[in-house]
Amino acid sequence: MNTNNENNGFAKALEQLEKRALQIQLDHFKVPPEKRGRAFYSLELVGEMGELLNDCKKFMRTTLAHRRAEQIEKRIPEETADTLIALMLIKLAAHEEQKVFPNNPFNLDESVRTTMWLHTCLSSLALSASSLYVKEIIKTAEDEDKLLDLKMYRSVVESLLNVANFFEFNLEKATNDKLTQIISKVEKGYYD
Repeated sequence: MNTNNENNGFAKALEQLEKRALQIQLDHFKVPPEKRGRAFYSLELVGEMGELLNDCKKFMRTTLAHRRAEQIEKRIPEETADTLIALMLIKLAAHEEQKVFPNNPFNLDESVRTTMWLHTCLSSLALSASSLYVKEIIKTAEDEDKLLDLKMYRSVVESLLNVANFFEFNLEKATNDKLTQIISKVEKGYYD
């Protein structure tokens, strides 16, 4: 795995999304990420990932075109963005400033764009995200200052990029849209 691929298209977007997520935490929540802590955001990561997997299950289950369209157009992009935001907040809470260079998503033609390929992608996401959660809980119990596992971080990002690629949406745009929604919700008092 290449951790320093300067040619990667999503690395710069990820860096900008991390900066925006931090600014929102400071300006709108008035809480620096380290105050809630890595354990909290790790729990949020697996919770959001569970919602994403549930929406993917609903997509696979239904044969109704309007329900599939809702999953593809709204629910899955939103939950993918929520998962990425929780992941970024772990990194921010860890004060990890190293830039991450995720591999580009797989090039999917119609012969590869199958439910089984999606299962493979989602199982990789589940393994990476849950493993990161476990590692973060152990680190928090032992010593909060231990370094974030950037390979695992990158693996989660890569899985999310593959989900976005499968459903043909732009992860950067979906995440920016979700961050804008979060600002609005904070201003209306939906979050404490």
